[in-house]
Formats: sequence, structure tokens, C-alpha cells
Amino acid sequence: MRIGINALLLWGRFTGVEHSILNLVKALMQLNAPHELLVYLPVEFNTSLLNPIARQTEMTKLVRLKVATRFRLLRILCEQLYLPLRIIGDKLHLLHCPGYISVIASPVPVILTVYDILAITHPEWCRTANRLYYRLMLPISIRRARRIIVPSETVKRELVSTLSVDEDKVDVVPLGIDQRFFEPINESVVSNLRQRLRLPGRFILFVGNIEPKKNLPTLLKAYERLKKRMSDVGLVIVGAIAWGNGKLIDRAKAIGAQYLGYVSDEELRAVYRLASVLVFPSLYEGFGLPPLEAMALGTPVVASTAGALPEVLGNAALLVEPNDVDGLVEAIVSILSDEALYSALAERATAHASKFTWDEVARRVMKIYERAMRQLG
Repeated sequence: MRIGINALLLWGRFTGVEHSILNLVKALMQLNAPHELLVYLPVEFNTSLLNPIARQTEMTKLVRLKVATRFRLLRILCEQLYLPLRIIGDKLHLLHCPGYISVIASPVPVILTVYDILAITHPEWCRTANRLYYRLMLPISIRRARRIIVPSETVKRELVSTLSVDEDKVDVVPLGIDQRFFEPINESVVSNLRQRLRLPGRFILFVGNIEPKKNLPTLLKAYERLKKRMSDVGLVIVGAIAWGNGKLIDRAKAIGAQYLGYVSDEELRAVYRLASVLVFPSLYEGFGLPPLEAMALGTPVVASTAGALPEVLGNAALLVEPNDVDGLVEAIVSILSDEALYSALAERATAHASKFTWDEVARRVMKIYERAMRQLG
């Protein structure tokens, strides 16, 4: 087969979806499957992220298109008008669109990855532009796709119940954790980062885009109450301001929290390692990578019971209802004051995180490609 992968979302700073697309591409390239991969990339893409792997195989071709996809309109035009022509010219047999939206007029079958359907189920948690675009394009993309990949049973159930998708059309493939989170960290690097960023001796960590579904206001309320019982514990917030939450960060700073903004991958590893506990109080997650990344480094996790988080984290984290401020405080206090609980959670965390690898994701996704082609006869 000649399989195309639409990776046009890889244009700038990566968050969860972009990291997932990049890591899937890397793992597929290293799979040594007897199929040719053509990876369509935007002009802004840093090719050093994939070139070393591409040089090791003749079965992968990186196709860098001359399109600046940080501009959404240009990306849409490229995906919907140019890629269909490119697919014909490149003689593809199958196209994978791993970023929610399909190439609607694709002349070959499409495998679509959908991480959630929040634009339909909870439009109030989405930017206006995203809400309008995905509410229009997502149902069409889902209908046109040959098969749909989702990261959790939770998202599969929502597709079936909300959009009446045939459950036999949906494959659940949990996401993986980047291998770098399993690798030992140089303790001098960790120590230097603590000094450079002036991080507290003990601190709660939050990682994620600053947006409504992440439920940061509940964490700030919990932290205000926690300080009355554990005044030496800090709060560190990592993540880009996605939209409309500048005032929320001002409030966080006013109560003593430290906002680091968007950090590099290496800095993130070190911050996870330094944190006493990661708190992830989301109102909804279709999967939830930050808790697993923290777990891979042995950091205990407190997360909400919303969305797919109970399914993904199992008994390796403490789970609290998303708006239960007192419950969140008690969970944090119990971890920070009970050494036996802390050690047990840290041990369960690393064991649980080890189950989520991109190598396994790539193997399962390749089987889905092959199944889709067999269905065509």
C-alpha cells in the first residue's frame, strides 16, 4: 500500500493533538511495515524532528508542502482543494487524517482520528471559530471516513450515541507516552532548572492549555484552602493561554501561584520530576496525556472523574469529582502527608504508564489500515 498521512497541523508549538500526530508518525516510520508512507507536512515544520528517522528507511517520504498552515484558511484550502489532487498524483491507496477533519473529496478511503466531539457536546468550552468549523466539518468527516480511530471507549460511546455512528466502524486505540518521559533525567539538570525558575521545594503542578474545560478555577479555589493547612506548598502552572483566560492567570498569581507559560519538552520533563503531585481537574477529557506523562516519571496524580480520565488512569491515581473543591484539597493533603500512600501511588503510576507506548499504537493503527484495505476487496 501507499499510505498518506495528513500532518498539516504540525506547524508550530505542539500541544496534545500535535504531539500525538508527531509521535504516531515517528512510530509508524520505525515499524518497518511493508507499506510506503507519504507524510504531508506544512512549510513551517521543523524537518529535523523526522529527518533522522526518515533516512533510516526507504519506505517513508516526507512531503513538505509550500503552505503556511498556521493560517487556518490556508490549511483548509490546502486540505480540501489541493490534497485531493495530490493524492491522485501520488497514487495513494489510503489516507489517514489524524487531526479530526477529513479530506472530504479524497479519491481514496480515509481513516479519521477523532479525539473528542466537544464542539458538538459542549460548544461552550470551545472558541467561536473552532465551534463553528468543527460543528460543520466533524459530522461530514465522520460520515465520509472508512474507519474512525478514537483514544478511549468514552469517545466511542459519544460518537455512537450523539452522532449515530455504527460502533463497528470505530476502533479504540489509546494514545502513547513519548519515550523521553521514561528515560532517566540528569539530576543536575533538574536542580539547575529548579534554581533558574525559582521553583518551590514542594509544589502542586498543573499542565495543560489554559482554557475552560481544564477547570483551573476549581484548582485555584482548592489551592487557597490548601495554603491554610500547608503553607509551604506552592502551585506551578504550565501551559499556553488558549483563549480568554488572561484574567485567570492574574488571579492565580495574586494567590501566590507561579505561571511558567509554555515550556520546552526538556523543561517539562524536569518540572514533572520536581513536582510533588500533578493535579488535573478537567471538566472533560477524551484521553488526557499530562497525567500519564507525570506518572511515567513517578509523580503521583490527582485527577477528576470526568470524561475518559477514570478509564485511562484506572487505580493509579486519586480521582475526585471535577467541582468538588474540598475533595480535591483532601486528596492533595493525603498524598503530601502520607508517605506510604505517596510511595504506593508513585509505584503504581510508573507501572501503569509503561502500558502506553507509541510502538503499540503504531502496530494497532497499521492493522486498521490493512483491515480497511481488505474491506475494499
